[in-house]
Amino acid sequence: MPSSKEIRTAIRVLEEFKKIDPDITLPSMLTFLYAVERDGQAGNQFEIDQRLDMSGATASRAIAHWLPFKRPRVAGLNMMDSIPDPEDRRYRMITLNRRGLDFAERIKLAVQEAAL
Repeated sequence: MPSSKEIRTAIRVLEEFKKIDPDITLPSMLTFLYAVERDGQAGNQFEIDQRLDMSGATASRAIAHWLPFKRPRVAGLNMMDSIPDPEDRRYRMITLNRRGLDFAERIKLAVQEAAL
């Protein structure tokens, strides 16, 4: 059975994620894609928890993967920024930074190339 365009697209996207981190988790990939889906608009961690149906702890780890530091003295991928939510200080606002926007473009290119 020949490969479908949709399967080739999924494979290319997953390969792009694997290039930046061979051990990346599905929650981390989904968190990044959700941030891309928001078209550069900041969202808070609670929204990510709800949108992706993750526990707070899972969402926190998935978000931390993309920040400058996953944990103290453990580097993250540095593709997102996190600042206090001005409307509710219990939460942090998450947005893509320049590196994250560049990686989002790589994902979009992978999708376009798979469609050919």
